[in-house]
This record gives sequence, structure tokens and C-alpha cells, in this order.
Amino acid sequence: MVLPEMVLADLREAWCRALADRLRGLYLHGSLVAGDFAADRSDLDLLAVLASDPDEKLLGVLAGLHADLDRRHPQWAGRIEVEYVSLDAVRDVGGRDHLIARISPGESLHLLPATTHRVVTWAAVHDYGRTLLGPPADELLPAVEPDRVRAALLDHVRDWPTWVTQMTTPGAQAYAVLTLCRAYQRLRNGRQLSKRQAADQTATACPRWADLAVWARDWWYDSGQDTDPGRADDVRDFVHGVSAAILAPTDGGQWRGTDRDAAPKPPG
Repeated sequence: MVLPEMVLADLREAWCRALADRLRGLYLHGSLVAGDFAADRSDLDLLAVLASDPDEKLLGVLAGLHADLDRRHPQWAGRIEVEYVSLDAVRDVGGRDHLIARISPGESLHLLPATTHRVVTWAAVHDYGRTLLGPPADELLPAVEPDRVRAALLDHVRDWPTWVTQMTTPGAQAYAVLTLCRAYQRLRNGRQLSKRQAADQTATACPRWADLAVWARDWWYDSGQDTDPGRADDVRDFVHGVSAAILAPTDGGQWRGTDRDAAPKPPG
């Protein structure tokens, strides 16, 4: 299998050549930076910072770049996630309207609004991103206030009970569990953990959900297949229960997390 570093080197060269007048920085984040990267499962996660908002014309250029990259590295086709955002959009989040472009597994390249949902990614890149092109991320990108990151994470948590209805395969269900584990742990401890770390710590903190967290972790890291039996009902209960526990106000509306004796319970 082609190593991720070879794919990144190819991408860096192609993007630098094609986007030289628009690209301000290119940064790697996700599991290859944070740890617990699974070579046969994990995506390559990148943030491309542009001089101006992407538009339909640029979308055509990017589509060609991604198609060429997929042809050169077919084993990585569909596993390269890139978000294209202007520096102004990062600075103005919550202000005037901006567009970003995204491509991710199961999601074709498209334009979408730069909502506050994106703050979690931008903050992670600022704090931990590995520079592929341009200045260090913490020099180019503005720091994001912790309260703003927290608010964006809580917005994600609110949306998961709706999103989980679309998770019909075991892989999507495992992803839902692991993503909620990561949000739960970050809101408790203020640290971004890998999927494996978050599942392990949630299994310890929430015995009620230990079996499901371990199932999701093992499916993800032990080459689970989408022909395996899923756990749709359990996953829906988990998402609703953990979301409700996180969003339940305590101490004047500030969520502090739950301990072993107050583990999230399924609805009803």
C-alpha cells in the first residue's frame, strides 16, 4: 500500500502548482497527527486556507485535482478529506456570510456555508495542525476562544440525534459512537482524543455504554466490514442518551460531564 506520506507529498506538489496564486497554507490534522492512525481505515484530513472564498470556478479546478489524485493513488480514493476555506472566513466566523468547499468520504466535492460548526476543525488545526505548505498554522490562523469551540461542539452534539438516523451501516454506526465519545471526552476534559482513546475512556467513565464503545472501537481498528451485523437500535439509544446527558444544564447551565455514578442513560 502507498504510504500516506507519499500521497501527501504528491498532493502538496499538485496543489502548490495548481493553486499557487490562491493557496495561503495547507495543513494536516486528524488521526495521522493526533495518533491511532489506521492505515486501512483512517482518512487523510487536511485544511486548505485560501486567499478568497471558493466559488464554482475553483470547484472545477479542485475536482480535477482530486480526480487525478484518486487515479494515481486508487487505494486512497474516497479517503482524502479536504476543507477549503478563506482566511477571511476563519476570521469572520459568525459574522458576514462565507462559503467553503469540502470533500470527504461519502461526500462529493461541494460548496456550503461557513457555519460555526467548522470552528472545531479550525481550532484543532490552529492548535495541532502539521504544516504542509505555508507558515505554521498558529501564525496564519487566529486562535479560537475556548468558549466558542465549546459552543460549536455542543451544536454538533445537538445535531447527532438527527444525523444518527442516516447511519445504516455498521461502519457509520461505529463512527457515530466514536465521534460522540470524542465530543463527550473533549467537553469533560478539554482535550481532543483519538477515536480509540475516547472510546476507552468513555467505556471506563460510563459502564452502561462500555460494551457499545468497545464494539465501535474494535470494529473501527480491527478491520470490521459493512457486511457485519450492525447495532442500529443500540447506537440510536447511545446517541440520544449521551447527547441528553451532555446538554443537560447543571450549575447554572454549565455542563461538567458525568462520572461513573451518573453515566448517561438511554431515553425513556
